[in-house]
This record gives sequence, C-alpha cells and structure tokens, in this order.
Amino acid sequence: MNDELFLNPTWSNRLRLGAKGAGFNVYKALRIALTHRYLPLAMAVLAIVLGVPTLWYGWGTGDDVLHRTILLSSSLPEAIARLFVFLDPKTNQALMNLGVLPWWTLDTVQVSFWRPLAAMSLWLDYQFWPDSALLMHAHNILWYAGLCLVAALTYRRLMGRDLAAGLAAFLFAVSVTHSGAIAALNARNVLQTAVFGCLTLCLHDRWRKTGWQAGAWLAPLGLTLSLLSAEAGVATAAYLLAYAVCLDRAAWRQRLGSLVLYGVVIVVWRLVYQSLGYGAWASDFYLDPGREPLRFAAAILEHGPVLLLAQWALPDPAIYAALSAGARYVFWLVAVLFTILIGMLLHPLFRKNRVARFWGLGMLIAIIPICAVNLPSGRHLIFVGLGALGLMAQLVAGLLGRHAWLPARRTWRIPAWATSIILLGLQVVLFRVLLFAVQSDIGTIYDAAVDIGPLPKAGKQDVVIVNASSPGQSIYVPSLRQFRGQAMPVHLRVLAPANSPVQVTRLDMHTIAVRPEYGFVLPPGARVGRERDVFPLAHASYASQYGDVFFRSSAFPMSLGQQVELADMRVQVTALTDDGRPLEAKIHFAQPLDDPSLKWLQWDWKKNAYAPFTPPAFGETVWTASPFDLTDARQPYGEITWRYNLK
Repeated sequence: MNDELFLNPTWSNRLRLGAKGAGFNVYKALRIALTHRYLPLAMAVLAIVLGVPTLWYGWGTGDDVLHRTILLSSSLPEAIARLFVFLDPKTNQALMNLGVLPWWTLDTVQVSFWRPLAAMSLWLDYQFWPDSALLMHAHNILWYAGLCLVAALTYRRLMGRDLAAGLAAFLFAVSVTHSGAIAALNARNVLQTAVFGCLTLCLHDRWRKTGWQAGAWLAPLGLTLSLLSAEAGVATAAYLLAYAVCLDRAAWRQRLGSLVLYGVVIVVWRLVYQSLGYGAWASDFYLDPGREPLRFAAAILEHGPVLLLAQWALPDPAIYAALSAGARYVFWLVAVLFTILIGMLLHPLFRKNRVARFWGLGMLIAIIPICAVNLPSGRHLIFVGLGALGLMAQLVAGLLGRHAWLPARRTWRIPAWATSIILLGLQVVLFRVLLFAVQSDIGTIYDAAVDIGPLPKAGKQDVVIVNASSPGQSIYVPSLRQFRGQAMPVHLRVLAPANSPVQVTRLDMHTIAVRPEYGFVLPPGARVGRERDVFPLAHASYASQYGDVFFRSSAFPMSLGQQVELADMRVQVTALTDDGRPLEAKIHFAQPLDDPSLKWLQWDWKKNAYAPFTPPAFGETVWTASPFDLTDARQPYGEITWRYNLK
C-alpha cells in the first residue's frame, strides 16, 4: 500500500503519508518516554511539581485547624489517641453543653478513628516546625511523590515495562481525585496508606512469581503499616484477592493459602481497633458494615456506580452530594449506564488479558469499603483509581498499538476511540484547569460556615444561631476562633439546620418554637414532596444535610415529648414528621429572649454569611429565608426574614 502511494505522489497521498508519519513519530516518542527506565523517578518529580501550589494553602481546612489545636499541646500518645476522634460518647454531653454539638446530638454517637502512623507523622511536624504550614505541606508533597514512585513501580511489576504501564503511572500522578489528599494536611493518612498498600502489592508479586520468601513476611508487614495509617488500607486486600484470582498461577489451595496471613493481619487489626474503643456508630455520615449490614448493602447499590463514574469521568464524587433528590436519581442512572458502557468497551480486553481482569476486579472490590462513607470525596478513591487508571491505560495503549485483542468491528472501535479521547482530555487537561477554581469555592463556603463574627462581648454572651448553614461545621468553631485569636462565646446554640425555611414563633418571654419546614435530621437526598425534589438541580443546602445527620442517624429517631437539658437551655420535641423525625421543638432559655447576653444570628444564603436576627415579639412568627428564594413563593426575593402576627 505504501509503495502505491509513493508511485502516485499526488497531494492527497502526500498528506496521508505525512499524517501517518507524524502519527508514528508521536506514538514512538510517547512509547520511548513512557517506557524509559527512569519513568518512576520522573513521576515522583512530576508529583512534586503538581504539588507546589499547595505549599501556600496554610491550615486551610477545619480538620487542619482542629489538629493544630490538639498537636500544639499533646504528647505523642495523646496525639495518637485523640487526633482523629470527632464524636465520643465520653465527651458528647460536655460538648453539647458548650454548644459545639447541636441539641439533637445522640449522646452515644461515635465517630472516632485510630490512625497511629498518620498521627505520628503530623505530631513530628509540630515537633520540628510547628509554625510552618509550608513545611508541613512540603511533607505532604513528599508522601505523594513517594506514592507516585511506588505506583509506577507497581504498574511496571504487574504490566511489564510497556506503554500501558507508563501511561497508567502518568495518569495516576496527574489524577485530580488525589488533589484533596495532597492539599489537606489532615488527609496525609490517605497518601501513607496508599504508599504502603502499593509496596505490599509489589512485595507480594515478587514473592508469588519468584519464590522470594522474605516477601511472604514483608508484604503482610506492608499491609499492617497501611492499616495503621488509615482504615482505607483494607482496600489493599481487594487487590491481593484479585491477584490470587487473576494472576497467581499456583493451585487454588496455594493461592488461598497465600492470603491467610493477610487475613490474620486484618482480623487482629480490627480486634485491636475495636478493643481500643474506636469506630463509627449512630451517625449517618459513616456506616459500620459490621453493625449495620443492611444499610451498608443499600449504600453499596447507591454509591457504587456513582463512585465508578466519579473515578473515570468526574473530578470529585462530592458533586453527588449537592444534587436534589430528583437529580440524584438521574445521576445514578447515568452512572449505571456509564458503568455498562465501560464494561462493554473493556470486555474484549478482559477476555484476553489477565492483568486487565486483575485491575478490574481489584477496582470493584476496593469500592466496597468506601461506600461506608456517606459523603465520599476524591481522596477516598485513591485505591479505586489504582485499578481504574491501569484499565484506562491498557485500553488507550491497545488502541494506539493496535493490539491483537482489539475487535475489528467499527461499532466497537469508534466508541472506544471517542471514549478514550474524552477520558484522557478530562483527566489530563480539563480537570486540571478547573481544579484551582473549585478549591477556591470550597474554601470560601467552609470559611463562611464557621465564621460567626468578631463578637466583642464574647465572654459575656451566648451566640444563638437560628439556622446553621451546616451544623456539622460547628465542631470546628472553637479551634478556628482560637487560631484567629478570637474569643469563644459562653455557649454556642444551634437551633435548627438551614437546609429549609425555619419557622420561629415566640411563646413567652423565654420560649420559642422552632419548626424547620422539612424537619430535623433530614437524610441527604430524601424526598420532601415539594418542587425542591427536582429544582434547583444543585445547591449547597443539599450538601449541608450531611452536617445535620452527622450527629444523629435517622435510624435513631427522637420521641415526641423528649427533652434535652443543656446549660441555660431546655429543648422539648413537640411534633414529629410522618417518618418519625423531629419536626418542631420548643426551646426555653434561662434568660429572656431579648436579653443582651444573647446574640442572635441567622444564615443568609444569598450573602453566604451569618446576619443578625431579631427574635419575634410575643405571638409573632418569623420565617428565615429559604435556600431557594426564587422557587419559594412564601417570601419576596432577597428578604432575609418574613413575619406575620398570629393574633
């Protein structure tokens, strides 16, 4: 064919030859670069370059500031014991009295994690450079560089020194889903657990392929270190199981035997973890699979396809949290269809390639533990991405190299090429461009949610927030105010969430009735029988529902007439929703509502800030603004409160 083109040197044939030659040169250059012996080191350098902007992020999240408060005054044992404890039955009541936890908090709710290696790493930062957030972020970047190095080595060990392994290493290094783990100091545990997880896979592979007996002991040690960094380390077992099924060539009895020591490590870790009193219980933010297996199974069905779509084609799965109930159904359906499409495109590869089956099975199993998190973010996908990006690289490399497994039919090749180009464009270009703007918006939302103002009379006042934008953020208020040199109020009182309009009625000098339109402890994504089920399609208030249920799972409802006694405040549940959640609460203050010792605030969705609130007069009712003023006919656009008199 080429000879015919040279014998007929028309302009069209010359252009075809030139395009073919240019394509060949690009492919050859790409192959040389991605199969270079020093590619793993190059990926580590690339990780450092991509992480440089995070050096100036400071203590940018609530968890970072909270950790700073703890680490500045803690010994190493104290840091290991306390650093990742957010809710604890031993301290819940005291924090409710202070107001850091809202009044509807379940006294036995627990969200506490044991991550000794991660705590030790952060504690060392505060021993050597306690006032330098820049050096702490540099420490994070070094962990990410190490992760990209060992991930590249893992791809090479399992796929060979070829184009697919190199491309997978590159995609892993530039993946935007990892950005949250690099930027947040508190998320260093994610990087650490992934480093040790990848090392475990490398050691296991060497042991199983070459009979290197040291690997039989070093690989379980790697798994142990991964689990001691974060609970996410259990996803390492997903790839160990996938290895035994897809890559190990020994008899099945020997394959299963190779997993026994890993199973022992996981069981011992879990027993120690529970015996020390750590875990998650009675919070809709986290599920304990062992205690709530049915709810966990339902979470897998809902979140599994969403997480797959997020890893392959979105910058972060947290997008799902900001959708209305109706939009979530559509999103989930799109995620299922996308999963089917990707499965169909990869089916020919799965049939011919054992390594592809390994990546696919490991990816699917690694999704399961993440489903215990009700609000997953990109950093939770780091183990899922290991397999997903390996598969994506094998698909693209197969198309570029015209591998033998490629189907000949155009009905497969055209969608495969189109999908590959789109996915590469998203992963390598578009998401990188959007990254900084997205992080800036998230930072703005967080800062506003915990900023209750300068409070010149803080030492003599209680701050009463009628409708908190995200009640879950209240746990960060004390540490943030300490960090900024601001005094805490005597008590902080969150009366209701702001995810729906709140009706406030004055009953007497000391008492008001508070009634959120959709009730308290509204499960994220729950239908409420109004237009908000669909419109607006996305809004920050939908995501704020996660903060509402952080302190009490909807599986642990309050009873009618139940009372909560706090310092200078008593709450009684006076009405329930049809599904058994509190709908209205009567709140009695020790001081008159107009007393200057009470400073009243309300959330203004339009200004994204807290604004002053005036308690209603006796017999008067006040509505706080809806998050959706344009779709709420109850009030004019732009007003913060709406009043009418009951008399």
